Parts: sequence; structure tokens; C-alpha cells
Amino acid sequence: MVRVSRSLPVGALALLASGLVSGLAGGVLGVASLSATAAHAQEAAPDAGGGDAGPARRGRRHGRERTRRSEKAATPPGMQQATPVAIFGDWNVFVNGDGRNKLCYAIAQPQARSPKTLKRDTAYLFVSVRKGENVQNEVAVMLGFPSKPAASQVKPGSAAAPTDPSLNLGASRFGLVVKDGNAWLQNPAEEARVVSEMSARNPKLIIKTTSLRGNPTSDEYALGGFAEAMKRTRDECSK
Repeated sequence: MVRVSRSLPVGALALLASGLVSGLAGGVLGVASLSATAAHAQEAAPDAGGGDAGPARRGRRHGRERTRRSEKAATPPGMQQATPVAIFGDWNVFVNGDGRNKLCYAIAQPQARSPKTLKRDTAYLFVSVRKGENVQNEVAVMLGFPSKPAASQVKPGSAAAPTDPSLNLGASRFGLVVKDGNAWLQNPAEEARVVSEMSARNPKLIIKTTSLRGNPTSDEYALGGFAEAMKRTRDECSK
């Protein structure tokens, strides 16, 4: 099953792509704010300065919650209710809204990006829980640049190609469907399996794509702390 019907990003991805939580992400993750057009920007020419290197490693034990920073995260107009609640390893937990409209998600940036010489916008991987819609495991990626779509997106029924965008966990490979620099699992039925594998034995997750300019790319996310972050995400959305 290929997910191609989305006309707009959903869940946390919609908030990130619209730029509404860029200030929050910047304040908690320590990265530059994401512009409203980041999801549509194509990767630039090779950057000798390596300005898109992954974030500096933070000295924390895996799975141990950090106390939130004392400084207040910047909150853009219209998103004052969005709250950063916890940090586990490289994973941050956010909550937005309340009641049946509550959205909770665990989010991280890549530890490493290849090739380092390509200038790209910030990437994010996150898993969303939306209480009112009974969504528990929506896996989504903000790539930071537009990617070539999978062969089956271009021509339904086509066999998978080696250059198709994919999410990789150990020996497991899951196809992605892309739109405007955003990506989801091709098969939504695999979301629970992916989240389970992210929480279990795998130390890292790798997103592989090919940019519109033909550059193979790879973003590596550390999974230490993810299981704890997802537990907190679910606990927050169960309130």
C-alpha cells in the first residue's frame, strides 16, 4: 500500500512544515529556526564549510530524562500552548493542545548526515500520537530538501528501485512516500512494527534518499532514549 493521498502534512509534521514550532524546536534542540518554506527548499551546491553537520553530541546517559532547560523556549504566536516536556537521549517530547485535540510527539535530529558537503535544511524524525484520532505510531520525516519519489509513486505497481527513499533499521528496509520534502512510510500498517523496532534492539535508524539533483543522501538517527521518549509521549496523550 502506498500512501499518496495526502494533500497536506498532518500531525506534528504540519506544525513543523508551517514553521509554527520552529522556535520551540530551536529553543529545545539547539538548532537554527526552521523557515516556513524549509520543506520546499532544494539542497544547495556543495558547501565546503560543512555547515549542515549534525548537532553536537550531548553528554547524557541513554534513557535518562534530562531536566528541561531553565531558559524559556521561544513560542511563536498561535502556538503558546505547545510545550516541551522532556528530553531522553537525543529525543525530545512535545505536547500541543488538550482534550481530544491533543497532539504529542517524540522528535529528534540526525546525529550524522552524508554527504557532509551538501548544504541542506535541518532534518527531523518524529513519531506522533493524536488522541482524538486514535493515531498511535505515525512515523514522519522532514528531510530538509525535496527527494526523488519512489518508483511506485511515479508509476503505481512499479517494483522498488535501489534509489527509492527508505527508512532502514538494521536489516529491515521500509519504503517511504515523499511530498514537498516530507516523508511517511509507504505502508501505514508497518508503523507499529517500525516503532517497536525503534524501541527495541536497534541502536540507530537511517533515512536514505536521492535528492532531485541526483545526490544520494543518508541521515543517521540515534535511538538511545527513544523507547523512554515514546512512553512519555503516550503517557502525555493519555491524560
